Amino acid sequence: MNGLIYALALFGCSDDATFCERLEAHAPAFESRVACELAVDAAMQRDIVRRADHPSVVAKCMPQGTLLVMGDKPVDLTRSKVRLAVRD
Repeated sequence: MNGLIYALALFGCSDDATFCERLEAHAPAFESRVACELAVDAAMQRDIVRRADHPSVVAKCMPQGTLLVMGDKPVDLTRSKVRLAVRD
């Protein structure tokens, strides 16, 4: 156990993921990255993803502190080294 808490955030993005904004303020927390990544498929099936008015939706597991620092401002997710799950 590394002591980090991971959050699963959903982002509405441009097609190339250079402009993304969070879809909701609440991001579920997990005790490990593995547990967070196991929840990605279910998160991508949620109504908020289907209703999103964005060309693509991205689910991203990240340390909760990183998500808090990021806040609600738009981000460029292509600069991330974390695996992204994108809605088709």
